[in-house]
Amino acid sequence: MKRNSGASLIGLRTASRGPGLRRDDNAFAGMTGSGSDSRDGVPAFAGMTMLLMAVVIMMMAGCKPAPVKEAVKVEPVKVRVAPVVIQEISLPVRSGGIVATSEEIKLSFKTGGIVARTYVKEGDAVKQGQLLAVLNLSEINAQVNQAKNGYDKALRDYNRAKNLYVDSVATLEQMQNAETAMNVSKSVLDIAQFNQSHSKIVAPKSGVILRQLVKGNELVASGYPVYALGISGKNWIIRTALSDRDIVKVNIGDSASVVIDAWPGQPFTAVVSQIDESSNPMTGTYETELKLNENKNRLASGFIANIEIFPSRKVSYYLIPMASVVEADGRVGYVYEVTPTGTAKKVKVTIATLYGAQAAISGGLENVKEVVSEGVAYLTDGMPVDIKKQ
Repeated sequence: MKRNSGASLIGLRTASRGPGLRRDDNAFAGMTGSGSDSRDGVPAFAGMTMLLMAVVIMMMAGCKPAPVKEAVKVEPVKVRVAPVVIQEISLPVRSGGIVATSEEIKLSFKTGGIVARTYVKEGDAVKQGQLLAVLNLSEINAQVNQAKNGYDKALRDYNRAKNLYVDSVATLEQMQNAETAMNVSKSVLDIAQFNQSHSKIVAPKSGVILRQLVKGNELVASGYPVYALGISGKNWIIRTALSDRDIVKVNIGDSASVVIDAWPGQPFTAVVSQIDESSNPMTGTYETELKLNENKNRLASGFIANIEIFPSRKVSYYLIPMASVVEADGRVGYVYEVTPTGTAKKVKVTIATLYGAQAAISGGLENVKEVVSEGVAYLTDGMPVDIKKQ
């Protein structure tokens, strides 16, 4: 009876749990690794906890901070500096020109006609009184003969009227009319003879033929230039043309430096002697003449010359070595100054012009006393520098 009562009690417990509770027990048994009892092994949730801890440790190991890199030390650039000099200078006006004789004569015929012959050409040296060219004199000689015959007739008429007046045959009026006709004929003859004498070209002075504008058998009008004669033994000049911006800087008497291509390396000096007050309508420039100072070099008209005119008016500029200017673009460039902390500072400047081996700066250096003159090519803004001792 006791055994049966125990079995009945177990059956009641099982029946009271129901089927759902049994499934939960089976599930719990799967989690514990034993279908009936968990007392013989480690619970399953303890293994899962150890797995989670391992994952966390691995994640923490992967998220550790990167090693700190040491900063690279920049070595200072060794440089030299040069002082900024404020100086009043005369900026040169540059131009090109042509060498010419100070006295140039254009030779032409008094009357028009056909050129019979020319005796010299460009570049020939001529002497005073030398025959240079003649016209065909057929027409001109005929005019002279016609005027001479008219004068001879008028002279005969006058003599006849004069004799008749003495004999009281002709009146005073008739004699005076004959005298007037004679004088008129004499004037016509003088004109014809004068034209005849100027139907040839003779060198008025010794010199060099600069240009020949007409050749033989060409028809020329009265006064049309045939030759351009440069008088030798005179001072040489340089003719140039200046723009309106340059002409206002130049005055008569300003000095100039001249370089002639035919004499490379040979210095010439000149003085502004003449400035046109009106511009050339074709070019808009102003013709200017410079008188070359005496020199012993052989010159010829037409030599090419490069001119630098130094105006008397001076302007203040900042002068620095040309090597100090970098990244120049037109009239804009940059220089470097050294700050009190020993770093390079980039400064923008305005370039006026080049003055010998220096650059004339018109703006940007108002508060700068020294600029880097050597080593500037290796600098950037803010870079440390070390100034070399001179």
